Amino acid sequence: MVPSGWRKVVLNDVSERVAVGLATSVTEAYTDVGIPIIRNLNIKKGYFDDSKMLYLSEEFSSKHPNKRVKAGDVITVHTGSNVGLTCVVPEEYNLAQTFTTLIVTPKAKDLDSWFLNYVLNSDYGEYQALRLVVGGGKGNLNTSDFKIYPLLLPPLSEQRKIAKILSTWDKAISTTERLIDNSKQQKKALMQQLLTGKKRLLDDSGKTFESEWDYVRAGNIFLTRSNKKHDSDLPILAITQDQGAIPREFIDYNVSVTKESISGYKVVEQGDFIISLRSFQGGIEYSRYKGICSPAYVILYPKIKIVDAFYKYHLKSHIFIQAMKSRLEGIRDGKIISYKYFSEIKLPKPSLEEQQKIASVLTNADKEIELLEQQLADLKQEKKALMQQLLTGKRRVKVDDKEAA
Repeated sequence: MVPSGWRKVVLNDVSERVAVGLATSVTEAYTDVGIPIIRNLNIKKGYFDDSKMLYLSEEFSSKHPNKRVKAGDVITVHTGSNVGLTCVVPEEYNLAQTFTTLIVTPKAKDLDSWFLNYVLNSDYGEYQALRLVVGGGKGNLNTSDFKIYPLLLPPLSEQRKIAKILSTWDKAISTTERLIDNSKQQKKALMQQLLTGKKRLLDDSGKTFESEWDYVRAGNIFLTRSNKKHDSDLPILAITQDQGAIPREFIDYNVSVTKESISGYKVVEQGDFIISLRSFQGGIEYSRYKGICSPAYVILYPKIKIVDAFYKYHLKSHIFIQAMKSRLEGIRDGKIISYKYFSEIKLPKPSLEEQQKIASVLTNADKEIELLEQQLADLKQEKKALMQQLLTGKRRVKVDDKEAA
């Protein structure tokens, strides 16, 4: 059912141009300055990314004038893994050239660029793009099919109001993403300062910690265990770089195992550390769970009293990973390090009180990031639901006389 005042059209009916960008190799024409060329990697979902721009010579570009875009044109990935992804050409890239994109120049009296951008990037838009894609590994959205792309179109004033509402959500999402990036950078700087002793915190009496840190071999702090006495009630743990050791059922992990192979798995106790199979890239993982894991992993446990969280952060820090790489130079990248090699690395050993203070600061930083990430997920979900309503006419917007004009 078509909402009152809306109409069914195809893209070509409300566009001055639906055309394909350059389809030939342009590598030899790249220059440091000249005409910007928009490639697939510049097209993100709903926005334009100019962090990696290339340029074409004036001479080459002048041979393909019909492959240029105007500010306000809508461009869609024409071929490749991100086929159908769409953004609007910003003012500063007026008359840029495009490569492997489909170009839409909307008719000003019929179609708003930003409204079309939201439609093409919606669930409906993605479905329609995939339906029209042809080809094998690298899908292709050809021009003739794209011209008959079906649209449910409200009046122009309503299109603009819908686009304006959704852009408000985009700004909130963008602001939250920047806050997350800033918080992560601040945490990274804190780790660099706190885990090296360059920045000292206050003790319980309000005085700055002053005692020198001891640096001891890891083997003086951690021992290894290989306990294979367990029953099938223990969960199988996946050793991940972003969540540490975590039960497989908590994540999308579908590797099947047999009862016989599980019998050889090692027991992981709560508070153990695991030398990851990717220890060169991600440090050493911490387990908040009791479970079992593949015998390929090396399980560590503290032989002295420590604050787990302090070493959880240190053993995942850039400082530790770089120190480990320099100490273990010559070992093939990606190979799991043995306990022997690990035990020889020097680790900081501040007082337990200072360990706890540092761990608390970094844990609070993580909680702030997690809160922002949850807010971001909520915003994206709410925007998605709103798009579903606004772009189908299930929820109508009120357009005043000024906006209509």
